[in-house]
Amino acid sequence: MLKQAGGDPNNLPKTWDELIAQAKKIKAIGPDINGVTYVWDITGNWLWQAPVFARGGSMLNADETKVAFNGPEGHFAIKMLARLVNEGGMPNLDQPAMRAAFAAGKTGFHITSTSDLNKVTQMIGGKFALKTHTFPDVVSPNGRLPAGGNVVMILSKDKAKRDAAWEVVKFWAGPKGAAIMAETTGYMPANKVANEVYLKDFYTRNPNNYTAVSQMALLTKWYAFPGDNGLKITDVIKDHMNSIISGARSKEADAVLADMTADVQKLLPKTTGATR
Repeated sequence: MLKQAGGDPNNLPKTWDELIAQAKKIKAIGPDINGVTYVWDITGNWLWQAPVFARGGSMLNADETKVAFNGPEGHFAIKMLARLVNEGGMPNLDQPAMRAAFAAGKTGFHITSTSDLNKVTQMIGGKFALKTHTFPDVVSPNGRLPAGGNVVMILSKDKAKRDAAWEVVKFWAGPKGAAIMAETTGYMPANKVANEVYLKDFYTRNPNNYTAVSQMALLTKWYAFPGDNGLKITDVIKDHMNSIISGARSKEADAVLADMTADVQKLLPKTTGATR
């Protein structure tokens, strides 16, 4: 479809402008074709934070008392989301439906977490050539992309069990365990030895997996909102994004951002110098 729409698989879009223009052409191929899907409903607002961080923005100010995503970076991000709908013709699908449509060859570009890579590759099963690409428009000198991980907690009064568990944890976090994780999911190990030694040949054979590693210098932490309403805030942001994706407010992106800002501000801790 990309070739049919005049695109070049070896020169994929590097900016949102280029991607949306190409998605529009792909969408025009047929009524059952999607130009692009964007996993906006991913856990923790990951793909809200990504375009804001990519342009050097942040979620809150330094002392975490005031919303900061309503600056130029946030306006760019919310308008980009609306453009995916208004110009790119993005359908209102949930994550499983997006994956299925892409794997069936019905979607040109699918923007999602690297955790989907192995799953999507298996779903495609060789029906067409899958190619991954870097996140668009990381243009600011301070531009970053959010990354996160998990925590392991050892809870036992039995020393022998604690010692055994610690050996397992060290394996999981070490180069060999990290390599297994990368090979079976698509996630990028933060372990340098895993990437440069254990996975060197793997990345040669699987260049799609190396795309994330090539962006390692851009990584910053995924942002967790402070206070008792932290999880509620992520739901509020998701609801406002949904109003754009559903088409209900896709023509008023700036107004959505203003409402989202006000609603999140109300849920922040009232005291100065909020602590996590």
